[in-house]
Amino acid sequence: MNKIGRALLTSATLFSISSVSLAQTAPSVGDELIVVRQTEKAPEAVVEAIKGYAEGKKWVYMGANKVKPPQGEVTFVKVCVPEVSKLIWPLGLKLSAVLPCGNFGVYQNQGKTEISMLHPRYMQVLYPNPEVEKASALAAPLLLSMLEAVAK
Repeated sequence: MNKIGRALLTSATLFSISSVSLAQTAPSVGDELIVVRQTEKAPEAVVEAIKGYAEGKKWVYMGANKVKPPQGEVTFVKVCVPEVSKLIWPLGLKLSAVLPCGNFGVYQNQGKTEISMLHPRYMQVLYPNPEVEKASALAAPLLLSMLEAVAK
């Protein structure tokens, strides 16, 4: 094999190795970023529980909005954890697009109330940055705990 052939083979091998390595370390997207819990509570009670929990923790409750897609009614609920946003704001106001850090949907599915939450890891998927990764890591246990508490 000539020098050009070996160089191409080496480059292709290095590219393959780095692609596999990146695929294994990059945050996953899709269903892994959506956490769903069922509850016996009515959707309105869940929304009130989210509001009460957020206010009790001194988080920012940004509100709830109902929409009616063909599948039924869903209430979007947004909260922001100030400790998390403090890590993101220094990176620039453009990152306001990834906030709030708590995004929930409350709806009925086959007669059961479900709460869906966008996992905070979505922030680092959309904007890979060490500070955003810290924000995601801080937000995840806080918001997952809230989800479990309001689903009870």
